[in-house]
This record gives sequence, C-alpha cells and structure tokens, in this order.
Amino acid sequence: MNEIRLIVSDLDGTLLSEDHQLSDAVKRSIRRFREAGGWFTFATGRFGPSTRSIVEELDIEIPFILCNGSVLADRHKIWEMATLSLEELAPLLKEADQNGLTVMFFNEKGIRTMRHTEEVRKFELKESVQCECIDPQSGIWGGDDTVVQKVLLIGDMNEIHALWRKYQGTFRLTYATAQSENDFFEILPPNQSKGTALQKLMKVMQVTPDQVMSIGNQLNDVDMLERSGIGVAVANSHPDLKQKATYVCQEGYGDGVVEAMNKFVFIKE
Repeated sequence: MNEIRLIVSDLDGTLLSEDHQLSDAVKRSIRRFREAGGWFTFATGRFGPSTRSIVEELDIEIPFILCNGSVLADRHKIWEMATLSLEELAPLLKEADQNGLTVMFFNEKGIRTMRHTEEVRKFELKESVQCECIDPQSGIWGGDDTVVQKVLLIGDMNEIHALWRKYQGTFRLTYATAQSENDFFEILPPNQSKGTALQKLMKVMQVTPDQVMSIGNQLNDVDMLERSGIGVAVANSHPDLKQKATYVCQEGYGDGVVEAMNKFVFIKE
C-alpha cells in the first residue's frame, strides 16, 4: 500500500451500483485496504438513518460525512452538526411547491415533504425510507421543529436555479448549495460542504491531504476532490467533476472505486 491512509467515497453514483447496492468486488477491496491498515469511510448527501445498513455492511467505525457536509457522525454519535431554519426560506419553498417542484426537509428524526410526488416515491424506494407529508399551509415555518440539516429541491435544474436567483438576494444568511444529482438541488447551512467536512475528518483522523484519496461522481463532490491528495471521478461522473479530478476512471460506480484503489493504493505484485 502507498501513502494513502484514508479513502473517502461518495455513495450514490459512486460506491454503490446503479441499483444502489454494494458489490462483492467493492467489499473485498475495502476489506483488503482496512486489513493493510487503511481507513475507509464515505461522504454522502444522505441523512443518517438511510445509511445505517451501509455502515453495518461495511462495518465502518470511523466518522462519516452526511447531508453533504452538514453532519459528521459515526455509528454511535454525532460529532458535529450544522442546521438551518426554514423560516427565512419559506417564501422560496412555498413557491417551489406551487410550481410543481418537490420539496423535502431532512433532520435526524426523519424526512418531511410538502407533497408526496413521484420523485418522493422514487426517493423512498432508493433509500428505503418513509417521508412524512406535511401541509404547506400549516404553521411549520417557525420554532424548533423547523430546524433541519438540509433542504432538497427536485426538478428541472434551470427552473430551480431561476427560483434560487429570485430569492437569494433577500436572505439574511448566505446558504451553501450543492447539486447532488442531475435534478437534485440542496440548500445547506452556511459554509457547509463535503470538502469542509473532509477537513474536519482529516483533523480527527490526524492525516494530511496527501494521505487522502476521495472519490465521487457529482458536482457536490468537487471541493472534496480538490482538498484531497488524490481526487478521483468515476466514469459516470458529471463532466465538470472530471475536469477537477486527479484521475478519471474507465469504469463507473463501484467498479470505478475498485479501479482507483488498484491504481493508487494497492502494491502491484
């Protein structure tokens, strides 16, 4: 094994297969890396409950990154968590819902949505979760119950960007945003990202950037790749992420992760 001590991988579209499973090849490579003394973890847009089966299947004991950087946690506790209030975002979110966009709110208790759309049903199936549907006209826009880890808008990205530009100048806070899928736009607490969370993780694990390899496939992975010694884009990555990567895999999804580990981590025999 070379000097890479920590590997951090995105989940959906990267470590997981197209049907959101862990392949045997992926599990074998991770096990081999850990047996040689390395640390393996993930950075994802998912929230805690929807990653539990993956944590258990890979037996991950070190911290992992959730909600695109808003949460740093392990299987036992939350290390750090940033939150935002829905109150200031209410006009944007109500208009998004009225325009037919899917609006979802995430916290440790679960996921709420303003309308049970087809996109919500697909999301529930993909992540094996159930979302609570709430009345957008109810009093959900103030108080402790509106504090969330992130907001997700699903729909046409041009329409979402136009709506975001319309309201962005009215906000008191400067929210972080991330595109995690072709039609996923995430609103995060200020100054949060996978990259900033990776810096916290590196401090916890006492590793330097040159000892880290990160792997992803979407635009929300850009600053994570940029802050790692080796930043890898799997073959099915967004073109703009490929431009930022140290290495672009010939293989996609989990096969790309295995390819990157074979190239940069394991000693050729």
